[in-house]
Amino acid sequence: MSTPPLGRRAGPYQGHDRLPGWWTGLRGLPVALFALPLVPTFFLALATGEGRLVGGTVAGLAGVGLAMSRLARARRGDARRAGVLLGVGTGLAAGFAGGTGGLGAVVLGLMAWGGARLLYDGVTEAAPPPPPRPAPAPDALDPMRARLAALRAGDPRLLPAAQELGGLLDELAQRPDAAGQARRVLVVGIDGLERIGVRLSQGATPPETLPVLVDDLARAARQSAADLRGAETEALAIQVKVLQDRLHQEGIS
Repeated sequence: MSTPPLGRRAGPYQGHDRLPGWWTGLRGLPVALFALPLVPTFFLALATGEGRLVGGTVAGLAGVGLAMSRLARARRGDARRAGVLLGVGTGLAAGFAGGTGGLGAVVLGLMAWGGARLLYDGVTEAAPPPPPRPAPAPDALDPMRARLAALRAGDPRLLPAAQELGGLLDELAQRPDAAGQARRVLVVGIDGLERIGVRLSQGATPPETLPVLVDDLARAARQSAADLRGAETEALAIQVKVLQDRLHQEGIS
């Protein structure tokens, strides 16, 4: 067995982090030895009806159980918490069930706490899990996508305009900061088609100008999408021109 070189202090135990998870969960079993005398005492207290004895044994068993759960979790700081829980449970059990008095209960509780610290202090514990990632912000265009999907599944006479509005929505999704005419066409078009669809679903007879209106709306949506793409093309041409001028000024080309 190798020993640390002279002059260098041995570090804490580093084997726990290489043990399988099921074995790590068993590391609190030695603490269960503290509870063995309490089990028959608990049933004896139930049989005799001594409330003080029942309360003391329940406190002791609860302290041992909570300490074992903390040790099995093996998070950073759990060994210290387990020692405190075991000490409190042991002190209460000694005071109520053992009849040791206040001073004796405190002494036995401190002994249980110190024993747990000596047994588990320095054992490598897992770091607490990282905080959950914040939920992504909802897309502001999702409600419009849902409304357009309902329009596409509705009256087929409104489908051409709904399809073009869907293409305009896709263009706007690529440019979240885009505003102006394109967004107004999208909002007004969806609102108008929804109202018309409701009337048609209620049995209203469509006027002769409905096909013309649908075509006009589809054309406006198509033109707005083309304008958005044209604006991007112009912006790209400007960037190319600026870069060419910069290269000429620097004598690179």
